[in-house]
Amino acid sequence: MLAGYGRDAKILIAANAAGQLFLQFSVFIMPFYLRALGYDMSAMGTFFSIQTFTGGLFFLLAGQISLRMGYKKTLLLSAVLGLTGRLLQVAAINTYVLALGFFLVGANMGLRQPNFTALLSEEVGEERRHHAFSISFGLGTIFNAAGVLVAGFAPGFLTGLGISEGTAYRLVISLALLQFVFVIPALLMISDVPVKNPRINWNRELVIKILKFSFPSALIGFGAGITIPYMSLYFNIRFGQTLAAISGIFFFQQLAMGLGSFALPRLVNRIGPVKVITSFQSTAAFLFAIFPSVETFLLAAFLYVLRSILMNIVWPINDSFMMGFFSTEEKATAAGIRRAFSTFMRGGGNYVGGLLFATSLSYPFYATALLYVVATAIFYAFFIKHNR
Repeated sequence: MLAGYGRDAKILIAANAAGQLFLQFSVFIMPFYLRALGYDMSAMGTFFSIQTFTGGLFFLLAGQISLRMGYKKTLLLSAVLGLTGRLLQVAAINTYVLALGFFLVGANMGLRQPNFTALLSEEVGEERRHHAFSISFGLGTIFNAAGVLVAGFAPGFLTGLGISEGTAYRLVISLALLQFVFVIPALLMISDVPVKNPRINWNRELVIKILKFSFPSALIGFGAGITIPYMSLYFNIRFGQTLAAISGIFFFQQLAMGLGSFALPRLVNRIGPVKVITSFQSTAAFLFAIFPSVETFLLAAFLYVLRSILMNIVWPINDSFMMGFFSTEEKATAAGIRRAFSTFMRGGGNYVGGLLFATSLSYPFYATALLYVVATAIFYAFFIKHNR
Protein backbone atom coordinates (compact mmCIF):
# COMPACT_ATOMS: atom_id res chain seq x y z
CA MET A 1 0.00 0.00 0.00
CA LEU A 2 2.85 2.40 0.88
CA ALA A 3 5.45 0.78 -1.38
CA GLY A 4 7.33 3.33 -3.41
CA TYR A 5 7.03 6.12 -0.86
CA GLY A 6 9.98 7.56 0.98
CA ARG A 7 10.59 7.10 4.68
CA ASP A 8 9.30 10.53 5.68
CA ALA A 9 6.09 10.16 3.67
CA LYS A 10 5.39 6.82 5.37
CA ILE A 11 5.99 8.34 8.80
CA LEU A 12 3.65 11.26 8.06
CA ILE A 13 0.87 8.96 6.87
CA ALA A 14 1.27 6.59 9.85
CA ALA A 15 1.36 9.45 12.36
CA ASN A 16 -1.78 10.95 10.85
CA ALA A 17 -3.59 7.61 11.19
CA ALA A 18 -2.56 7.19 14.84
CA GLY A 19 -3.58 10.75 15.59
CA GLN A 20 -7.04 10.20 14.09
CA LEU A 21 -7.63 7.20 16.39
CA PHE A 22 -7.03 9.10 19.59
CA LEU A 23 -8.59 12.34 18.35
CA GLN A 24 -12.04 10.78 18.54
CA PHE A 25 -11.68 10.07 22.24
CA SER A 26 -12.22 13.79 22.76
CA VAL A 27 -14.22 15.00 19.76
CA PHE A 28 -17.11 12.54 19.78
CA ILE A 29 -18.03 12.73 23.46
CA MET A 30 -16.98 16.32 24.22
CA PRO A 31 -20.62 17.58 24.49
CA PHE A 32 -21.42 14.81 26.97
CA TYR A 33 -18.25 15.57 28.96
CA LEU A 34 -19.16 19.26 29.17
CA ARG A 35 -22.69 18.40 30.23
CA ALA A 36 -21.32 16.14 32.97
CA LEU A 37 -19.19 19.09 34.16
CA GLY A 38 -22.38 21.14 34.53
CA TYR A 39 -22.22 23.29 31.38
CA ASP A 40 -25.40 23.97 29.42
CA MET A 41 -25.87 24.18 25.65
CA SER A 42 -25.16 27.91 25.62
CA ALA A 43 -21.79 27.42 27.31
CA MET A 44 -20.98 24.52 24.96
CA GLY A 45 -21.69 26.77 22.01
CA THR A 46 -19.26 29.33 23.39
CA PHE A 47 -16.48 26.75 23.83
CA PHE A 48 -17.00 25.27 20.35
CA SER A 49 -17.11 28.75 18.80
CA ILE A 50 -13.80 29.64 20.46
CA GLN A 51 -12.21 26.54 18.96
CA THR A 52 -13.78 26.99 15.52
CA PHE A 53 -12.93 30.67 15.05
CA THR A 54 -9.44 30.23 16.52
CA GLY A 55 -8.90 27.46 13.99
CA GLY A 56 -10.03 29.78 11.23
CA LEU A 57 -7.65 32.51 12.38
CA PHE A 58 -4.68 30.15 12.48
CA PHE A 59 -5.61 28.73 9.08
CA LEU A 60 -4.93 32.24 7.78
CA LEU A 61 -1.62 32.43 9.64
CA ALA A 62 -0.43 28.86 8.96
CA GLY A 63 1.33 29.55 5.69
CA GLN A 64 3.11 32.69 6.88
CA ILE A 65 4.34 30.92 10.01
CA SER A 66 5.67 27.95 8.04
CA LEU A 67 7.49 30.26 5.63
CA ARG A 68 9.51 31.50 8.59
CA MET A 69 9.78 28.31 10.66
CA GLY A 70 9.49 25.58 8.05
CA TYR A 71 6.81 22.89 7.79
CA LYS A 72 8.33 20.56 10.37
CA LYS A 73 8.79 23.15 13.14
CA THR A 74 5.31 24.55 12.49
CA LEU A 75 3.81 21.07 12.83
CA LEU A 76 5.77 20.54 16.05
CA LEU A 77 4.51 23.87 17.39
CA SER A 78 1.00 22.80 16.45
CA ALA A 79 1.40 19.50 18.33
CA VAL A 80 2.71 21.23 21.48
CA LEU A 81 -0.23 23.66 21.42
CA GLY A 82 -2.65 20.77 20.94
CA LEU A 83 -1.13 18.76 23.78
CA THR A 84 -1.34 21.74 26.13
CA GLY A 85 -4.93 22.40 25.09
CA ARG A 86 -6.00 18.80 25.72
CA LEU A 87 -4.31 18.84 29.14
CA LEU A 88 -6.29 21.94 30.07
CA GLN A 89 -9.52 20.34 28.84
CA VAL A 90 -8.88 17.25 30.96
CA ALA A 91 -8.03 19.34 34.02
CA ALA A 92 -11.05 21.63 33.52
CA ILE A 93 -10.18 23.55 36.68
CA ASN A 94 -12.60 26.33 35.81
CA THR A 95 -14.35 27.92 32.85
CA TYR A 96 -11.39 30.12 31.89
CA VAL A 97 -8.94 27.21 31.86
CA LEU A 98 -11.38 25.16 29.79
CA ALA A 99 -11.84 28.05 27.34
CA LEU A 100 -8.07 28.38 26.98
CA GLY A 101 -7.91 24.66 26.24
CA PHE A 102 -10.39 25.06 23.40
CA PHE A 103 -8.41 28.05 22.10
CA LEU A 104 -5.17 26.04 21.98
CA VAL A 105 -6.85 23.04 20.34
CA GLY A 106 -8.24 25.43 17.71
CA ALA A 107 -4.74 26.81 17.13
CA ASN A 108 -3.45 23.25 16.74
CA MET A 109 -6.11 22.52 14.14
CA GLY A 110 -5.42 25.70 12.20
CA LEU A 111 -1.65 25.22 12.04
CA ARG A 112 -1.62 21.48 11.47
CA GLN A 113 -3.93 20.79 8.55
CA PRO A 114 -2.53 23.18 5.90
CA ASN A 115 1.07 22.33 6.74
CA PHE A 116 0.47 18.58 6.82
CA THR A 117 -1.18 18.85 3.40
CA ALA A 118 1.69 20.94 2.00
CA LEU A 119 4.45 18.75 3.48
CA LEU A 120 2.92 15.47 2.33
CA SER A 121 2.42 16.95 -1.13
CA GLU A 122 6.11 17.84 -1.29
CA GLU A 123 7.23 14.44 0.02
CA VAL A 124 5.36 12.28 -2.52
CA GLY A 125 5.72 14.32 -5.71
CA GLU A 126 3.32 15.14 -8.51
CA GLU A 127 2.61 11.69 -9.97
CA ARG A 128 1.68 9.94 -6.71
CA ARG A 129 -0.08 12.83 -4.98
CA HIS A 130 -3.68 11.66 -5.53
CA HIS A 131 -2.76 8.15 -4.37
CA ALA A 132 -0.87 9.36 -1.27
CA PHE A 133 -3.63 11.71 -0.16
CA SER A 134 -6.27 9.01 -0.59
CA ILE A 135 -4.22 6.41 1.31
CA SER A 136 -3.53 8.86 4.13
CA PHE A 137 -7.19 9.80 4.30
CA GLY A 138 -8.28 6.14 4.13
CA LEU A 139 -6.02 4.93 6.93
CA GLY A 140 -6.83 7.96 9.06
CA THR A 141 -10.55 7.45 8.56
CA ILE A 142 -10.41 3.75 9.47
CA PHE A 143 -8.53 4.58 12.68
CA ASN A 144 -11.00 7.40 13.21
CA ALA A 145 -13.84 4.86 12.97
CA ALA A 146 -12.27 2.71 15.66
CA GLY A 147 -11.95 5.78 17.88
CA VAL A 148 -15.64 6.65 17.39
CA LEU A 149 -16.70 3.14 18.35
CA VAL A 150 -14.56 3.01 21.49
CA ALA A 151 -15.57 6.54 22.51
CA GLY A 152 -19.23 5.63 22.14
CA PHE A 153 -19.07 2.54 24.37
CA ALA A 154 -16.26 3.38 26.84
CA PRO A 155 -18.22 5.78 29.11
CA GLY A 156 -21.01 3.23 29.63
CA PHE A 157 -18.46 0.51 30.34
CA LEU A 158 -16.68 2.64 32.92
CA THR A 159 -19.87 3.73 34.68
CA GLY A 160 -20.84 0.05 34.81
CA LEU A 161 -17.70 -0.50 36.89
CA GLY A 162 -18.97 1.98 39.45
CA ILE A 163 -17.07 5.04 38.19
CA SER A 164 -19.06 8.27 38.23
CA GLU A 165 -20.26 9.65 34.90
CA GLY A 166 -18.09 12.76 35.10
CA THR A 167 -14.94 10.77 35.90
CA ALA A 168 -15.72 8.26 33.15
CA TYR A 169 -15.93 11.00 30.53
CA ARG A 170 -12.77 12.64 31.88
CA LEU A 171 -10.87 9.34 31.60
CA VAL A 172 -11.98 8.86 27.99
CA ILE A 173 -11.10 12.46 27.12
CA SER A 174 -7.64 11.96 28.66
CA LEU A 175 -6.95 9.14 26.20
CA ALA A 176 -6.77 11.81 23.50
CA LEU A 177 -3.40 12.77 24.96
CA LEU A 178 -1.98 9.56 23.48
CA GLN A 179 -2.34 11.21 20.06
CA PHE A 180 0.72 13.31 20.83
CA VAL A 181 2.73 10.36 22.17
CA PHE A 182 2.82 9.15 18.56
CA VAL A 183 2.73 12.40 16.62
CA ILE A 184 5.52 14.39 18.32
CA PRO A 185 8.21 11.65 18.06
CA ALA A 186 7.17 11.02 14.45
CA LEU A 187 7.64 14.70 13.58
CA LEU A 188 11.05 14.71 15.25
CA MET A 189 12.12 11.81 13.00
CA ILE A 190 11.35 13.39 9.64
CA SER A 191 13.33 15.94 7.62
CA ASP A 192 11.90 19.26 6.54
CA VAL A 193 11.37 20.34 2.94
CA PRO A 194 13.30 23.57 2.35
CA VAL A 195 11.37 26.57 1.13
CA LYS A 196 13.54 28.35 -1.42
CA ASN A 197 11.64 31.62 -1.34
CA PRO A 198 10.54 32.74 2.16
CA ARG A 199 8.14 35.24 0.65
CA ILE A 200 5.07 34.74 -1.49
CA ASN A 201 4.76 36.79 -4.64
CA TRP A 202 1.21 38.02 -4.19
CA ASN A 203 -0.37 38.90 -7.50
CA ARG A 204 -3.79 38.94 -9.09
CA GLU A 205 -3.42 35.45 -10.60
CA LEU A 206 -2.49 33.88 -7.26
CA VAL A 207 -5.36 35.57 -5.42
CA ILE A 208 -7.87 34.46 -8.05
CA LYS A 209 -6.64 30.85 -7.87
CA ILE A 210 -7.02 30.78 -4.10
CA LEU A 211 -10.49 32.34 -4.26
CA LYS A 212 -11.64 29.84 -6.89
CA PHE A 213 -10.94 27.03 -4.45
CA SER A 214 -12.08 28.93 -1.37
CA PHE A 215 -15.52 30.09 -2.53
CA PRO A 216 -17.00 26.61 -3.17
CA SER A 217 -15.41 25.37 0.07
CA ALA A 218 -17.00 28.26 1.96
CA LEU A 219 -20.47 27.35 0.65
CA ILE A 220 -19.96 23.69 1.53
CA GLY A 221 -18.66 24.67 4.98
CA PHE A 222 -21.73 26.82 5.57
CA GLY A 223 -24.03 23.99 4.49
CA ALA A 224 -22.22 21.43 6.62
CA GLY A 225 -22.34 23.77 9.62
CA ILE A 226 -26.13 23.94 9.36
CA THR A 227 -26.69 20.20 9.75
CA ILE A 228 -23.65 18.06 10.64
CA PRO A 229 -23.10 19.16 14.27
CA TYR A 230 -26.73 18.38 15.02
CA MET A 231 -26.93 14.92 13.44
CA SER A 232 -26.47 12.89 16.63
CA LEU A 233 -29.15 15.01 18.28
CA TYR A 234 -31.38 14.60 15.20
CA PHE A 235 -31.18 10.80 15.41
CA ASN A 236 -31.96 11.01 19.11
CA ILE A 237 -34.99 13.31 18.71
CA ARG A 238 -36.42 11.86 15.51
CA PHE A 239 -35.85 8.18 16.21
CA GLY A 240 -35.08 8.01 19.96
CA GLN A 241 -31.66 6.41 19.52
CA THR A 242 -29.02 6.08 22.27
CA LEU A 243 -25.42 7.34 22.21
CA ALA A 244 -24.13 3.79 21.66
CA ALA A 245 -26.42 3.26 18.66
CA ILE A 246 -25.50 6.63 17.19
CA SER A 247 -21.78 5.89 17.60
CA GLY A 248 -22.40 2.72 15.57
CA ILE A 249 -23.66 4.83 12.67
CA PHE A 250 -20.58 7.01 12.69
CA PHE A 251 -18.34 3.95 13.03
CA PHE A 252 -19.72 2.30 9.89
CA GLN A 253 -19.64 5.65 8.08
CA GLN A 254 -15.96 6.17 8.82
CA LEU A 255 -15.00 2.54 8.18
CA ALA A 256 -16.75 2.37 4.80
CA MET A 257 -15.36 5.74 3.80
CA GLY A 258 -11.83 4.72 4.75
CA LEU A 259 -11.99 1.47 2.79
CA GLY A 260 -13.62 3.15 -0.19
CA SER A 261 -10.93 5.81 -0.41
CA PHE A 262 -8.32 3.19 -1.35
CA ALA A 263 -10.09 2.58 -4.67
CA LEU A 264 -10.67 6.25 -5.46
CA PRO A 265 -7.35 7.00 -7.22
CA ARG A 266 -8.21 4.47 -9.95
CA LEU A 267 -11.50 6.24 -10.61
CA VAL A 268 -9.70 9.57 -10.70
CA ASN A 269 -7.25 8.22 -13.25
CA ARG A 270 -10.16 7.00 -15.37
CA ILE A 271 -12.52 10.00 -15.44
CA GLY A 272 -10.51 12.83 -13.87
CA PRO A 273 -10.55 14.56 -10.46
CA VAL A 274 -13.08 17.27 -11.25
CA LYS A 275 -15.69 14.82 -12.53
CA VAL A 276 -15.17 12.55 -9.52
CA ILE A 277 -15.51 15.42 -7.04
CA THR A 278 -18.59 16.98 -8.64
CA SER A 279 -20.46 13.73 -9.31
CA PHE A 280 -19.97 12.51 -5.75
CA GLN A 281 -20.95 15.83 -4.19
CA SER A 282 -24.02 16.19 -6.41
CA THR A 283 -25.28 12.77 -5.37
CA ALA A 284 -24.66 13.62 -1.71
CA ALA A 285 -26.71 16.80 -2.10
CA PHE A 286 -29.62 14.81 -3.56
CA LEU A 287 -29.54 12.37 -0.63
CA PHE A 288 -29.72 15.22 1.87
CA ALA A 289 -32.63 16.75 -0.05
CA ILE A 290 -34.71 13.57 0.41
CA PHE A 291 -33.40 12.82 3.91
CA PRO A 292 -36.26 14.49 5.87
CA SER A 293 -38.83 12.27 4.15
CA VAL A 294 -37.26 9.06 5.49
CA GLU A 295 -39.43 7.55 8.21
CA THR A 296 -37.34 4.65 9.55
CA PHE A 297 -34.11 4.78 11.53
CA LEU A 298 -32.30 2.05 9.58
CA LEU A 299 -32.98 3.68 6.21
CA ALA A 300 -32.07 7.11 7.56
CA ALA A 301 -28.83 5.71 8.98
CA PHE A 302 -28.01 4.05 5.65
CA LEU A 303 -28.66 7.22 3.64
CA TYR A 304 -26.67 9.34 6.07
CA VAL A 305 -23.70 6.97 5.90
CA LEU A 306 -23.88 6.92 2.09
CA ARG A 307 -24.18 10.71 1.93
CA SER A 308 -21.21 11.16 4.25
CA ILE A 309 -19.08 8.79 2.21
CA LEU A 310 -19.90 10.53 -1.07
CA MET A 311 -19.36 14.01 0.33
CA ASN A 312 -16.22 13.41 2.34
CA ILE A 313 -14.34 10.72 0.45
CA VAL A 314 -13.42 13.19 -2.28
CA TRP A 315 -11.76 15.74 0.04
CA PRO A 316 -8.28 14.20 -0.23
CA ILE A 317 -8.66 14.29 -4.01
CA ASN A 318 -9.78 17.91 -3.72
CA ASP A 319 -6.76 18.74 -1.55
CA SER A 320 -4.40 16.90 -3.88
CA PHE A 321 -5.93 18.56 -6.96
CA MET A 322 -5.52 21.98 -5.34
CA MET A 323 -1.85 21.41 -4.47
CA GLY A 324 -1.05 21.00 -8.17
CA PHE A 325 -1.86 24.68 -8.77
CA PHE A 326 0.62 26.14 -6.27
CA SER A 327 4.37 26.32 -5.71
CA THR A 328 6.16 25.01 -2.60
CA GLU A 329 6.05 28.32 -0.75
CA GLU A 330 2.40 28.95 -1.70
CA LYS A 331 0.87 25.60 -0.74
CA ALA A 332 0.38 25.99 3.02
CA THR A 333 -0.93 29.53 2.64
CA ALA A 334 -3.38 28.57 -0.11
CA ALA A 335 -4.61 25.53 1.81
CA GLY A 336 -4.92 27.58 4.99
CA ILE A 337 -6.93 30.35 3.37
CA ARG A 338 -9.32 27.84 1.79
CA ARG A 339 -9.83 26.10 5.13
CA ALA A 340 -10.29 29.46 6.85
CA PHE A 341 -13.11 30.32 4.44
CA SER A 342 -14.74 26.96 5.14
CA THR A 343 -14.22 27.15 8.90
CA PHE A 344 -15.59 30.66 9.38
CA MET A 345 -18.60 29.85 7.23
CA ARG A 346 -19.13 26.58 9.11
CA GLY A 347 -19.23 28.60 12.34
CA GLY A 348 -21.94 30.81 10.84
CA GLY A 349 -23.76 27.70 9.65
CA ASN A 350 -23.81 26.36 13.22
CA TYR A 351 -25.82 29.39 14.29
CA VAL A 352 -28.20 29.25 11.31
CA GLY A 353 -28.64 25.51 11.82
CA GLY A 354 -29.72 26.03 15.41
CA LEU A 355 -32.37 28.51 14.26
CA LEU A 356 -33.60 26.22 11.47
CA PHE A 357 -33.75 23.10 13.64
CA ALA A 358 -35.71 25.07 16.23
CA THR A 359 -38.25 25.76 13.48
CA SER A 360 -38.32 22.42 11.65
CA LEU A 361 -36.40 19.16 11.46
CA SER A 362 -36.59 19.36 7.65
CA TYR A 363 -35.54 22.90 6.70
CA PRO A 364 -31.82 22.47 7.59
CA PHE A 365 -31.43 19.55 5.18
CA TYR A 366 -33.03 21.45 2.30
CA ALA A 367 -30.77 24.44 2.96
CA THR A 368 -27.64 22.26 3.08
CA ALA A 369 -28.59 20.42 -0.11
CA LEU A 370 -29.11 23.72 -1.97
CA LEU A 371 -25.74 25.07 -0.83
CA TYR A 372 -24.01 21.83 -1.85
CA VAL A 373 -25.52 22.01 -5.34
CA VAL A 374 -24.49 25.65 -5.84
CA ALA A 375 -20.96 24.99 -4.57
CA THR A 376 -20.55 21.93 -6.78
CA ALA A 377 -21.76 23.79 -9.87
CA ILE A 378 -19.32 26.64 -9.22
CA PHE A 379 -16.40 24.25 -8.69
CA TYR A 380 -17.27 22.43 -11.94
CA ALA A 381 -17.42 25.70 -13.87
CA PHE A 382 -14.07 26.85 -12.50
CA PHE A 383 -12.06 23.67 -12.99
CA ILE A 384 -13.61 21.32 -15.57
CA LYS A 385 -11.01 22.45 -18.12
CA HIS A 386 -8.31 21.09 -15.75
CA ASN A 387 -9.92 17.63 -15.49
CA ARG A 388 -7.03 15.38 -16.42
